[in-house]
Amino acid sequence: MRNPFPKIGKVIKYDFKHSSRRLLPLYAALLVLGLLTGLFAEPVKNDVSLNENHYEWHMSSSDENFSREMTFGLLFMAFMALSITTIVMTVTSISRRFSQSMLEDEAYLNLSLPVTMGEHLWGKFIMAFGWMFCCCIITSLSGLLCFIRMDLPSIFHQISESIPEFEDTLAFYGMSFGRIIGIAIMLSIAFAFFIITLIFVVNAISHLFKKSKGLVKFLTVVILFWINGWIFKLVPNFDSREFDVAQQVGSAFTTSMCIFALILLLISAAYFAATQWIFTKKLNLE
Repeated sequence: MRNPFPKIGKVIKYDFKHSSRRLLPLYAALLVLGLLTGLFAEPVKNDVSLNENHYEWHMSSSDENFSREMTFGLLFMAFMALSITTIVMTVTSISRRFSQSMLEDEAYLNLSLPVTMGEHLWGKFIMAFGWMFCCCIITSLSGLLCFIRMDLPSIFHQISESIPEFEDTLAFYGMSFGRIIGIAIMLSIAFAFFIITLIFVVNAISHLFKKSKGLVKFLTVVILFWINGWIFKLVPNFDSREFDVAQQVGSAFTTSMCIFALILLLISAAYFAATQWIFTKKLNLE
C-alpha cells in the first residue's frame, strides 16, 4: 500500500514556499505595527475592576502628551485596518494559490508529477489550515502587543482571580469553563474546514464554465450559502425559559453547538469530495 504522506509533505512544502512570499511579510508588518502601537500607549495607571463588570484604562491627558496620544490613536486605527486586511489577504491568498497551482499555468507542471489528485488536495487543505491557524495566532499576539505598556501581569492576575466566580455561574447552567473553550475550539476548526473546502469547490465548479468565471463563482457562493441556510435549520433551537432546571440549558447549548459543528464538517467533507471528483473526472486545462 502506497504511503501518501511523503507526497503530501512535498505539496505542503511547495505551497508554503510560494504563499510565504506574500503572507509572511504581511504578518511581520502586523506584529511590528502592534508593537509600535503599544510603545506609543502611555497609561498613567491601570484600573481594572472585574467584580464591577467594567474595565477602565486611564490614559494621561496632559497637553504635553497630546501628540503621543494622537499618534497612538492613529496607529491603533491603522492596526485595526491592517488586522482586517491580514485576515482577508490570508483567505484571498489561499484561494489564489489554489487557482494558480491547480487551474492555471502551474497546473501543467504540478499535475504531471507522480502525485495523485487526492494527495494534491490534501496537501493544499493542510497548508490552508496552517495559514489560517498562523493568521489567528499572529493577529492575537499583535493585539496583545498593542497593550504591552499596560500592567498586563496585574490584569491577568485579576482575571485569574475572577475565574472561580465565573465557573460558579457557568455551573449553575450546567456548563464549565473547559467546555466553553472546547466548544470554541471545535467551532473554529469546523468553520476553518468549511471556508477552505468552500474555496476549493467554488474554484472547481467555476472551472467547468469557460466564460464568465467571476460571475459563476459569485452565483455558486450565493447558491451554496442558500442551500447551507436550509441545512443549518437542522440545528435544534431552544429557549432557556422552557427548562425547569437551569442545568439543562448547558446541555441543550452543547448539543446544539456539537450538531452545528458536525453539520459544518459534513458539508466540508461533501465539498472536498465534490472538488476531488471534478478535478479527477472533469479537469480540462486547455
